[in-house]
Amino acid sequence: MARIDIPTGDDPESIRLLGLQPSMGNAMAVLADAIYSKSSLNVRVREAIRMRVAQINQCQICLQFRFPELLSAGIDEEFYEAVTNWQQSEILNASEKLGIEYAELFIQDHLRIDDAFFTKLKNKFSEIEIFEMTTTIAGLLASGRLMQVLQVEQSCAI
Repeated sequence: MARIDIPTGDDPESIRLLGLQPSMGNAMAVLADAIYSKSSLNVRVREAIRMRVAQINQCQICLQFRFPELLSAGIDEEFYEAVTNWQQSEILNASEKLGIEYAELFIQDHLRIDDAFFTKLKNKFSEIEIFEMTTTIAGLLASGRLMQVLQVEQSCAI
């Protein structure tokens, strides 16, 4: 049960929460849509980031959610398991590992993201991809934390 009063209705709590303040709820929905359907970021990099953010946030919905259409990109249970121990993984490529590292630093130690780290990012990703990764990490972090802190009954709105 949520920590704040949410309007009643048939939709899941997470959806009804967004209706509390439609401008903010719509902005979150637009960002989610951009992350999942408008980004040019490689889907494996995006999904590795999504899973690592879910692990850090301890978002139970995101930890369990799988996009069936991503199987064709080799995103299977072995991929998700590799994200947990990404530094030792032989499954994840250098770009996927760097995306995960960026997510970890962004969430856990953002002051360590220095010019040297951005040089590493620029060696693997375009300026647009770096912006998309940054926005993806920030959006997923915010959404997951919002639901966790408010203890909103979650169902994936993706």
